[in-house]
Amino acid sequence: MVELYVAVLHGRRTTAPSGADPNIIKLASDAFWEKVSGILDFRARLLKASTILASLLAGRAATEVARIKAEATEIFGDAQGNLRLDVLANPPAGRQPRR
Repeated sequence: MVELYVAVLHGRRTTAPSGADPNIIKLASDAFWEKVSGILDFRARLLKASTILASLLAGRAATEVARIKAEATEIFGDAQGNLRLDVLANPPAGRQPRR
């Protein structure tokens, strides 16, 4: 016998057979995560950890965006700091950004 489960990773409240095939079970989100992890409240823990990590990474992402923008402006920018599309389309060969 082969068991087949289909799951929505977040947002499905109940487990029920598929309308297309009653042998296919659509798992509730919490039931899916419990089945995968063996932990009853795994989805709630995962969501909480993801929220915390997202806020921690937001600051780092902003720093990286600023760094990448500065490098792009240095390589592809004009005197006013605007990006030159003609240079972006045909980047200079072998030029490395100054650090």
